[in-house]
Amino acid sequence: MVVHEYGDVEDKFVGKVLEILNDCYNRINSGTVAIVDLYLFDRSSTMNAFLSEEKRSLRISTSAFESSFFAVHDAWRGTPRIMVAYDKTLGLPELVSAGGLHHEVAHTVLHGSIEYYSFTAPSSLLKLEREGIISRQIATDLLYLVSLAVKDYEVTRLLYEKRYVEDQIAYNKHFLEPSEEDHKAWNIAKENKPARLLVLVSLLKTAFCAAPLLKDGRYGEEIAESISKSMIFLPVDLSTSLSRILEVSSKFGKNTQENVDLLVKRIVDEFVISEGDQQKHI
Repeated sequence: MVVHEYGDVEDKFVGKVLEILNDCYNRINSGTVAIVDLYLFDRSSTMNAFLSEEKRSLRISTSAFESSFFAVHDAWRGTPRIMVAYDKTLGLPELVSAGGLHHEVAHTVLHGSIEYYSFTAPSSLLKLEREGIISRQIATDLLYLVSLAVKDYEVTRLLYEKRYVEDQIAYNKHFLEPSEEDHKAWNIAKENKPARLLVLVSLLKTAFCAAPLLKDGRYGEEIAESISKSMIFLPVDLSTSLSRILEVSSKFGKNTQENVDLLVKRIVDEFVISEGDQQKHI
């Protein structure tokens, strides 16, 4: 593991992060990850600026959906990278921060190469763009959010199989808690159909991340309640639609591209309704 520090990050924090990450790699017992770059930023604003510059230099066109997270993973340069914001991590309960770091480790194991960041757009999505129903940017962002949802599901599934339970419950409940920012984003977007679609799919991202925990005998009902609560500000018909879409996770296999295709098709089927052959609505 190669450590890169940006700004004033305490040595004690660096040591703790390395301990948590190394312990998780040993427990998962995967020999598939040869090298990981660990970036530790003193401030989340510095991390977000770094990510924005990376997207610009690599000509990545997705919007900045990562800014709310205290830790992220990518493999845009071909090597798995974990990035952690020191200031955001300090304010979290220990179990939540540990769960987040375990989450990023699993990403490096499952999604540690560039192929997991360049998905082929399913035909159902290309058709919407071709017919002028959504723009190229909305299609790009939708595919990106769906890929995040699928990869997060696969990560939690792996961690749950490796008996990471309490930390994943804490981590997922933290991000499922509806925030004032979520509510504001919905109020701003709800009258704009493409923007509304992106907000709904971003809610699906957190729900799919938690979905593998629904089968847990001890915590399953608690997670189901948290997923429902995360959508509390939505009209009932839309939260019901999101719940129906979540059911597609039962069909997910081990192929990430196929899982992405399944989820995109389900979203299109649920939210893009044909009226004859002439008009569609999101």
